[in-house]
Amino acid sequence: MGQFLSRATIRFASSVDRPILRFCLAGVAVGLAVAARVGAASLTDHPSNFPPFFVAVMLAALVGGLWAGLAAMLASALIVRLLWMGGPLDTAQAAQLATFALSGGLIVLFVAALRLAVRSGLAAEERFRIAQDASLDAFVILEPLRRGGQIADFRWTYANPAAQALRPRGVSSLIGRRVRDVFPDETGQQMIERLSRLLDEGGPDDLEVRRVIDGEEHWVRSSGVRITEGLAVTFRDVTRERRAQAALRTSEEQFRGVANAAPVMIWISGADGACIWFNDAWLKFTGRAMDEELGRGWAAGVHPDDLEAAEAEAAAAMAERRAFRAAFRLRRADGAWRWISSAGAPRHDAYGQYQGYIGSCFDNTEVVETTLELEDRVAERTAALEASIAERAKTEAALAQSQRLETVGRLTGGVAHDFNNLLTVMVGGLDMILKRPDDVARVRRLGEAALAAGQRGERLTRQLLAFSRSQELKLEVVDIAGLILQVEPLVRRAVGDAKSLVVRADGEAGSSRVDAAQFEAALLNLVVNAVDATPDHGTITVEVSAERLEDGQAGEAPAGDYVRVSVSDTGHGMSPEVLARVFEPFFTTKEVGKGTGLGLAQVYGFVRQCGGAVTIDSQQGGGTTVSLHLPAAAGEGVAVERAEDAPAADLSGVRVLLVEDDPSVRAITEGALSELGCVVVTAEHGRAALARLDAEAAFDVLLSDLVMPGGVSGVELGRIVAERSPRTAVLLTTGYAGDRLAAALEDLPWPVLRKPFRIEQLHRALAEAVNQK
Repeated sequence: MGQFLSRATIRFASSVDRPILRFCLAGVAVGLAVAARVGAASLTDHPSNFPPFFVAVMLAALVGGLWAGLAAMLASALIVRLLWMGGPLDTAQAAQLATFALSGGLIVLFVAALRLAVRSGLAAEERFRIAQDASLDAFVILEPLRRGGQIADFRWTYANPAAQALRPRGVSSLIGRRVRDVFPDETGQQMIERLSRLLDEGGPDDLEVRRVIDGEEHWVRSSGVRITEGLAVTFRDVTRERRAQAALRTSEEQFRGVANAAPVMIWISGADGACIWFNDAWLKFTGRAMDEELGRGWAAGVHPDDLEAAEAEAAAAMAERRAFRAAFRLRRADGAWRWISSAGAPRHDAYGQYQGYIGSCFDNTEVVETTLELEDRVAERTAALEASIAERAKTEAALAQSQRLETVGRLTGGVAHDFNNLLTVMVGGLDMILKRPDDVARVRRLGEAALAAGQRGERLTRQLLAFSRSQELKLEVVDIAGLILQVEPLVRRAVGDAKSLVVRADGEAGSSRVDAAQFEAALLNLVVNAVDATPDHGTITVEVSAERLEDGQAGEAPAGDYVRVSVSDTGHGMSPEVLARVFEPFFTTKEVGKGTGLGLAQVYGFVRQCGGAVTIDSQQGGGTTVSLHLPAAAGEGVAVERAEDAPAADLSGVRVLLVEDDPSVRAITEGALSELGCVVVTAEHGRAALARLDAEAAFDVLLSDLVMPGGVSGVELGRIVAERSPRTAVLLTTGYAGDRLAAALEDLPWPVLRKPFRIEQLHRALAEAVNQK
């Protein structure tokens, strides 16, 4: 009851803890003391002056503190002096007043100090209460109950909410209750025994005890200490933690049992990477004890050549907390090195905290050895295959050589026959001319025959070059329909009077980039073949049209726009066997001496050089159609005029530097130039020509062969002459420039006269070169 009143008083004092209220309450206390003094005067003739004021001073000091108490004391002394001690003070009154002042001052100091102490204690108690209310740990204070000097029981004098939460069902509160009343069973007896020991020893202690509450087993971790009033005990229910630990131990034991029974080797490492456990399979494999393998001890069994790479792979994975695989050789208990494949993965606890790695290893030596053996076999088979390929290449090379020899043989049997016939005409005619040079008519007839034979040889040479795709083409955009109409008279002469010729040339067919002379030769080849295959009174049709091709529609020709030139006949046609070999070089169905088998091969080679394709449609008894598919060219095509129709200029007095390495050709060309009226200076090769340029007067024309010995070609000689004497015209000649100069002919700034040439062609080429200067 006293504690309650003191707390109530202090709480009241704290609630009015403001200066103005404290002094007001002090004034009220003094006023009440004055009223009590007045009341006492009405009851007795000689009332005491100061007793009621002692109470007022005490109350003012308790409620208002030091200054309020002193103020109340001074006010009380002043009121008593004025109201009840009028006049001069006698000795007794002065003594009473002094005693009141001294006693009141002491009371104020004592009560103010007491007030501060009580308030501090209450504040500490409040903080303690708040802390205990929020605490997760249970806290109780117990006092011993003795009977006959012996401890019979303990009673709770304080219990925080956490302790109250652990009380049995049906118990409203632990405070004021005895232990035996709350736990009448064995649990209560165990608690009293433990608390009695703690009271005797003084503590503190820290232990984990088993308690049965409401029939359920609980494990409590408790710590207690003796205090003045009894015992203070802190405890926490650790049943869940204990069960979790038990479950963890069970799980670990189960894992170790499963891991030790597993046929593969299993290891576990800590967060620092050091191994902390190996299963029985690992220890049995290595033949070492667990203590020897822990940490980095396992590395002693790894092959030195594999250790660094395996550890580097594991370290890189652990740095990134990712799974990894590593392969290395591990020494078995019998000393044999075995290939091991190891896989590891990070492991974490229930809170996701990284704990280290767990991994497994298995012996895959057989797989590795099989793989190595397979690789060796593959290497052996590869080497054998390469040897086979080399042997096949050698065989193919021999076959190609054989085919080339066969081709040469066919060339010898076909082309050589024609060349021998031509040479017979030329040699025999010239021989007969030399025997009787005075018979002009006879000389003219034999000379024309020799000239015709030479022109036939030129055409045969062009066919060979076109077949081999080595013929230099002078490509230009040509109006195909216009060109065919221009050469129509020549084509009609080739057809003759026994057959009919029909020409359908669409003027809108378009242009193509071709060599006009080669195109004429190809067209004449097709017309001559058609004439040979067509009986008298048959019809040969030449048709020109525009077309659009898709990929694969006409042999190897890509998709695009084309100009189609077809030559059709009404002859006997071709069998499938002949049609399959029609483009084969030297293949011919004509009699010996009637053809070389190069006609269609020449046409095919020429069209392919132009980027086009050739197709044949033929049926036995239904005639044949050969179509040339020439790529269409943008721009306006021009029908090339025949050089023979252009007038020639007078070349009298023109100075010509003739450079030719072949003496016979040089002599013939020199004679032709002299007959044209030119002044000729000759040179055997490029270096001799340079010496002539330095020694002789300026020349009007340089006539040089393209390919010559001495290190200076006709192109290089032409460039030197162009630099030294820009007014000198350059005309080059060639029988066959070869691959080295063929590409350069397209970009030459000078005309090129191809051998063999007639004197009229030489005349016109020189005239054009002189006129351009």
